[in-house]
Amino acid sequence: MINRNRTYLWMVVVALAGLAALNGCGQRTPAPPSPTAEGPLSPAQYRALMGKGLAVDWAKTPHSRTLYSPEDPVAVRQRGFSHVRIRVREDVTPALLQHLDGVIADSLHAGLLPVLAYKGEAFKTHPTEANLEKVVQWWGAMAEHYQDASPRLSFDLLIEVTDALNRQPDMLNWLYERAVAEIRKTNPTRLIFISPRQRSNPYLLPELRIPPDGNGYLMAEWHFYAAGPSKTNPAKRWTQGTDSEKRLVQDKIAAALAWQRQTGLYTWVGAWMPGDYNHGDHYTVPEQVRFATFVSCQLDAAHIPFAVNSDAKFYDREHHRWIPAMAPVLDAVLHPRCTSGP
Repeated sequence: MINRNRTYLWMVVVALAGLAALNGCGQRTPAPPSPTAEGPLSPAQYRALMGKGLAVDWAKTPHSRTLYSPEDPVAVRQRGFSHVRIRVREDVTPALLQHLDGVIADSLHAGLLPVLAYKGEAFKTHPTEANLEKVVQWWGAMAEHYQDASPRLSFDLLIEVTDALNRQPDMLNWLYERAVAEIRKTNPTRLIFISPRQRSNPYLLPELRIPPDGNGYLMAEWHFYAAGPSKTNPAKRWTQGTDSEKRLVQDKIAAALAWQRQTGLYTWVGAWMPGDYNHGDHYTVPEQVRFATFVSCQLDAAHIPFAVNSDAKFYDREHHRWIPAMAPVLDAVLHPRCTSGP
């Protein structure tokens, strides 16, 4: 149970802050978070704190915002997660900022590291200079608003490079250079994540150019099985966990580790899914447990933090409670029973 008095007081504070921030046009401009006394977190420190996380849609769309409750971060933390990947699709508006202020504050209060992640769909579909500039401006606005926020808040610049941007690695690197430079104007030590093209493919990490303004507070995000394994697709096949199926997982992790050694930068898996929930849901719970156990054990052994995709698969957002049938899968993710050998 959360502290209802704290929730009520938080709502009052948000309301009063919003009223105080009315500008001459009658628009509501949220006040940025209060300054924090915390010092910067190095990538090594941040990686150690991340542990295992959950991708969440608490701020993704107007509808998802209506489903959010301050109870949700408390439940996620109590279940055993250490960070949340807060996905955002919309343009920066006072309403979005006000909602994010609450989500980020609630997450921090619950003991979660909030990772703010931007979809940037227009740029991925049409990677023009104009759309690139819109992404840079988006992050510039977010960085200015959160310049005094806790260093536990980090920025994930672009969620899963797809579409036309997949064929333009130079444009992707140019975006990262520009966006990082813009963020550094107000956040010199904020932890920032960049990711490779082709759906954050770990084999393409070497294509990334480290932005000159990274300032030592930079990590890379990559992922695999973001929409779950497949019983038919050879690129992400998982049936019984054969040696070849296990190698598909292990080889990607090995590629990320090799890049870490080469660059000295740490990585994070921003999304993987224990079942193919979005593509027919062909795996039984015991099958999901077997796959989740293997992936979680392999990432744990590599000391790579990760986020599971996504909250709606395990948590009833309308009633704010965990889905009982999926409990064994989450247990396998959070507390896998690892065995030695491949």
